[in-house]
Amino acid sequence: MIYCDNAATSFPKPAVVTAALVKHLATEAVNPGRSGFDLQRVVFTGNATAALNIALQGVLRPGDHVVGTVLEHNSVLRPLQHLQQQRGITFHLAPCDKQGYVAPEAIARRINERTRLVVMTHASNVLGTVQDVAAVGEICRQRGLLLLVDAAQTAGVIPVDMAAIGAHLLAFTGHKGLMGPTGTGGLLVAPEVDVRPSFWGGTGVRSAQRTHPEEYPYRLEAGTLGALPLAGLRAGLRWVREQPVEETEARLARHFLAGLRELPHVRVLSLEPGQTAWDARRRVPVFSLLIAGMAPDKAGMFLDAEWDIAVRTGLQCAPLAHQAMGTGQGGTVRVSFGPLNTTAEIDTLLKALTSFSK
Repeated sequence: MIYCDNAATSFPKPAVVTAALVKHLATEAVNPGRSGFDLQRVVFTGNATAALNIALQGVLRPGDHVVGTVLEHNSVLRPLQHLQQQRGITFHLAPCDKQGYVAPEAIARRINERTRLVVMTHASNVLGTVQDVAAVGEICRQRGLLLLVDAAQTAGVIPVDMAAIGAHLLAFTGHKGLMGPTGTGGLLVAPEVDVRPSFWGGTGVRSAQRTHPEEYPYRLEAGTLGALPLAGLRAGLRWVREQPVEETEARLARHFLAGLRELPHVRVLSLEPGQTAWDARRRVPVFSLLIAGMAPDKAGMFLDAEWDIAVRTGLQCAPLAHQAMGTGQGGTVRVSFGPLNTTAEIDTLLKALTSFSK
């Protein structure tokens, strides 16, 4: 199988990740402790969705106002909708341009006297466009607002410096760019931010007291952590740090775009026809394709059945991004590359896309 759906989950995993999982099961299968752990503001979760929910439910109060963007994943949009119905918050979403970027000024214009939080994706899971979160972070600093960044598509793919971008809260997943297994994710919480817990229970510390511990990370963690997937995540992190991930994925992206120049029946959302230039700080290798004369779902089934190529079709859990780009009905064919893809695999994908013109 040629796997081109790394924006959903990375595959294959590095061999060291598989080895770490096997080793953990064989020799270390005990509940994890935190004695002497100094990264108290790293809260482990099962995925980025859980991290985003913890952040949104933990900082927003009745009557608060939130500014987001139309590029947000349902992991942000649905919690906001729920909190609007259950807690009386309000929110406005800034638009994106035809290239898939949200202007920081568009966010600033939607801030009002009740705004408490700005939430935005670091990179669109539909378009691959990396947003100017640092500029938004500066706006938040000047206005005294919190900034929550969804780094599901960027963690492990491009450098992410929480302090440099001015984020107060940053949600990540472990099974995409960080090359870990599913069931891993987390929330980074800045020292000056207080997040109320939204669930309570056993923590392995302060067991005699009836109330949940107040100190981090226990404040936002309850129950036994997934020690096995976290062992895999640790191995994935080490692997990513040793690999030229950004350079590899940029090379793959350029190779793909160069091949698309010969395929006029295939259009890439948010890119000009024939564009081959690639800036790894402005995009991650996620491409939404429209194929002339072929519905996205049928194209995806054809690629799977005839070429054994795995892609993602439809709305990719970001319906407003598709509405903004004019693809709100059927969505697109999304292809996304990871550091273990090869140019030979991309050549096969291009050959498969060529067959749609016949």
